[in-house]
Parts: sequence; C-alpha cells; structure tokens
Amino acid sequence: MLSGFPASAGTDPDMQIRAYLVAIDGIPAEAVWRAAKLFLSGKVRDHNRAFAPSAASFAEAARQQQAVMARESRPPIEVRPEPPQPKVAAYKLQLLRQAANGSLNARRELAEMFPDNPVIARAARDAQETIG
Repeated sequence: MLSGFPASAGTDPDMQIRAYLVAIDGIPAEAVWRAAKLFLSGKVRDHNRAFAPSAASFAEAARQQQAVMARESRPPIEVRPEPPQPKVAAYKLQLLRQAANGSLNARRELAEMFPDNPVIARAARDAQETIG
C-alpha cells in the first residue's frame, strides 16, 4: 500500500508496516483489505491523497469496515404486517371527545357501552357523584 502514495517514499517502509501491523492487530483480514482498497482508490474523506494514512487512521478505517461486514452478515429483520384493527365508529369517538371536554351525558353513555372498562366506569361514577 505504501508504494501507492508517492509522498511517503521517504519513510522507512519496515517501520511503517510494523506500525500498521500493531494498529490492525485483531481486525479481520477482509476488513483490512477493504480499508486499504478505500485508501488506495481515494475514497476516504479528509485524507491527503499524496500521503499514506497514519497507522491510527488506517486502523480506524479497518474497524469501520469490520463493523460494515458485521452489519452485512446479520440476517435482515423480518417485518411482520400489523394485523388489521377494527375501525372505531365515529359516534363513539365523538362521545369520547365530549366526555373529555366534561360532558356528563357522554360519560354515562360510554359507561353503558363499555361496562367492563374500569376507567370509563370510574369516570361515569365520578360524574354521578358530581351531579348528586
């Protein structure tokens, strides 16, 4: 890779290679190859293309490629269609709106429609207590 960057010709290649090897220790070879390919093809942002990347920059790019590979290897998440929900009648929504705005009659009607709902039943009882 070093020969692909002409301005890096003055550096000691053995020392530079050792620095790269230390920096990429534990990163899979495929990720290292992908990172090298990105640098050599000039696709790494904010990198001066005249110089070889620092060992730290190269290792960072290799770790990013490792993360990309891990993401690519995961199975896709299966999106299950949501079961169709029953539509709520417009008059029930209107009653609910009226009850929320303080209508005692609407609260009573809702309590009659939904006798098993504890929230609605409590609201109707509260409305009865308020009246009498």
